[in-house]
Amino acid sequence: MISETNPVFPEETDYKELIKEYSEELGILQREAKDLEIPIIIVFEGWYDVFIGEIINRQILPLDSRGFDFHFTDAPTSEENKKPFIFRFSQKIPPKGKIAVFDRSWYMRGLIEYLLNESNVFGCSNLSLKTNLEAILTEPASKNSINSPKFNTLINTINQFEKTLTDNGTYIIKIYLGARKEKRMESRKMWEKIIPYDIDKRSTEKIYKKDVHVLKEVIEQTNTEYAPWNLYFVDKDLDLATVSTMKILMDEMKKAIFDAKSKQIIDRERAETCAIEQAAATSSTDSNVNNINSACEMQKPARAGPLDKADLTKSYSKKEYKEKLKKYQRKLSFSHYSLYMNKKPMVLVFEGWDAAGKGGSIKRIVQAMNPRYYRVIPIASPTVVDKKYHYLWRFLDGIPPCGKTSIYDRSWYGRVMVERIENFCAKDEWQRAYEEINDFEKAMTNSGVIVIKFWMHISKEKQYERFTARSLNPLKQWKLTDEDWRNREKWDDYYEAVNEMIEKTSTEKAPWVVVEANDKYYARIKVLKTVVKRIEEELGSEMEEMDLNFRL
Repeated sequence: MISETNPVFPEETDYKELIKEYSEELGILQREAKDLEIPIIIVFEGWYDVFIGEIINRQILPLDSRGFDFHFTDAPTSEENKKPFIFRFSQKIPPKGKIAVFDRSWYMRGLIEYLLNESNVFGCSNLSLKTNLEAILTEPASKNSINSPKFNTLINTINQFEKTLTDNGTYIIKIYLGARKEKRMESRKMWEKIIPYDIDKRSTEKIYKKDVHVLKEVIEQTNTEYAPWNLYFVDKDLDLATVSTMKILMDEMKKAIFDAKSKQIIDRERAETCAIEQAAATSSTDSNVNNINSACEMQKPARAGPLDKADLTKSYSKKEYKEKLKKYQRKLSFSHYSLYMNKKPMVLVFEGWDAAGKGGSIKRIVQAMNPRYYRVIPIASPTVVDKKYHYLWRFLDGIPPCGKTSIYDRSWYGRVMVERIENFCAKDEWQRAYEEINDFEKAMTNSGVIVIKFWMHISKEKQYERFTARSLNPLKQWKLTDEDWRNREKWDDYYEAVNEMIEKTSTEKAPWVVVEANDKYYARIKVLKTVVKRIEEELGSEMEEMDLNFRL
């Protein structure tokens, strides 16, 4: 049960003067949070009759407008409604040192869009879904809704989203502005005098009577340790509500600043300890030095994994390759058009060793596709701007809308490979990334996105052979860089990391496919066959209905 957050002030308090005092303090806290590079999300939810807009405005007026973004969450646009629900908000998360203020958020939209959705999956399956406020007022959710799979999906999606953000340093402040019945009736009468007010459609009494049980359950189940709710009832005048919510904000921002400073101290001490132990390990002649329980990461011995099971001797003759290429490209051409007609989005992820043939496989895929319906997204190192956001943020724009396909040439898996091996992120960050990536992909598959991930696998000897061939070919020398040679020196480290990555992030709906790529012909055909088969499995009878006699 959530208890009220109800700041207490002396009876003689002059609230207008206190607003001025708190305004100055909020400005100071904002600047301190900026200096510490803390991203902060402030979520306001609540009844429509508690002057929520006015209360929010009074909170943000003292803030430096260059340091925050305000988001009013209304019904999604037609384009937003074609993408996974939570990604709409993921793209609005603040960079380091900035604040994002949400006037209603994933909570109200989640209630409306999930609970009124006739389909079991949210997303392209029901683009005609009613998403306006009137829908939730006139069509109440059943009490059974809170026991439905869709409701559990909503709760899990929200909690996973908030946990991923807070684990990576974002501080979330959630304030629910409630009002008791008498106050709501009073404010409703006041609004009627100010603006035309359609009581039959917009009366919050309808929400209270019909859907309060669902709303209460959402608040209860998302009141987590990492993102707790602050419940405040607007009972008296607006000035009191303003200073009370300001006090809540200030207290929460002080916690965020304290936590950030504490983390800085811990990280500094850990780095110093790690440096001392590494120095000791370097200078020591003791053969047991690697048994030290170090604060820094120690390399583990290589172990058998998914890559070791791959048969790299598999191959096709040139004749076999040409026959199969023609066959499966024709199948893919039809299958991909069926995806578009059935409004089914698809994400293909290509990872693999340098010179393993990612580009060649992607080329053979897109040769069979209509360029209107696909997009190839090459992923390079993160920019200075990218580094200010959560590491998954820069991939959100590429998530395809209904009926489209996105092909990632390298992806978010850099977090648990290159960033891990090159120490671009801390050990706890890349270890945590496995779960975060699974949640990220689950958000896609829950919304009906087909996700297929390929690891293009070759032997170390084959890579050297291809590197040498590239270095001698003037038309392909541009493909080979000094970084490729440096990465090769860490082959064993990457091998271990890839095995672990595949084991921890291969899920039922987003599986890894290890492609034996020593023979390029075999690799390209396996990729094509895998994509065609998966589309046919996903569409099933829907694909048969679209049959244009194009298959062989």
